Amino acid sequence: MTTSRRAPKPQAAPPARAERQLDPFQIVDSSFVAGAGSLASLPPPVSAEVAFAGRSNVGKSSLINTLVERKGLVRTSSNPGSTRQINLYEARARDGAVFQLVDLPGYGFTRRSKSEQAAWASLIEGYLRGRVTLAAVLLLVDARRGLEEDDLELIRFIEASRDVARRPVELLLVATKVDKVQRSSVRRALDQLSAAAPRAPAARGGLRRAIGFSSITGEGRRDLWLAIRRVTQLGGAAPSSSGGAAREDDDQRTTDG
Repeated sequence: MTTSRRAPKPQAAPPARAERQLDPFQIVDSSFVAGAGSLASLPPPVSAEVAFAGRSNVGKSSLINTLVERKGLVRTSSNPGSTRQINLYEARARDGAVFQLVDLPGYGFTRRSKSEQAAWASLIEGYLRGRVTLAAVLLLVDARRGLEEDDLELIRFIEASRDVARRPVELLLVATKVDKVQRSSVRRALDQLSAAAPRAPAARGGLRRAIGFSSITGEGRRDLWLAIRRVTQLGGAAPSSSGGAAREDDDQRTTDG
């Protein structure tokens, strides 16, 4: 007499590799919200905002695109000083966290008239001093050039605005274009940038640590997002990786690089 073998019990298929590696911090959606050429035309403040500031050719547009993993959300321009308004964007992470990103007009470009430069300065200063939902300013500095007088003036202005009746605004230093610095010199460039910046109040740590960033290699993207999450109180454990493909969008606005 022969006995029949029992068929093996089917096992559930293991989760797909991509599903196991999903990054909860990955930006899954981003969009342009509004552009404001005057303080009166700014949209109503809703939630914590992170502003990006820096000289006209420091690479703000490329940095924001790299942060949200979206190649064309913010259009870059070969003409420094092309941005004449404050542009607001929104980014949503896979874990549900929503971030308000504010691209400020670049400063330090001298090919505009003095009246235009004064108007830009007034717009930037009015936003920095009066926006009640402003949580942090990311000051972008070219890693090869270090802090210049315009950058130092902005730091002093932000520190002097702390008596405004709102949440304290944190300042983060970001050294852009570190891919253009020799690898052996990057740490020294970051240390020099931190040392040259005016100290933060002792209660907030004193020395400002500079974060190195490259829009070409993506270096520093994870560290910068963790810093943004901290200052907006949308923190969390560090992700294991930062995946995601960049995608184009027709709803774009032109800003300086």
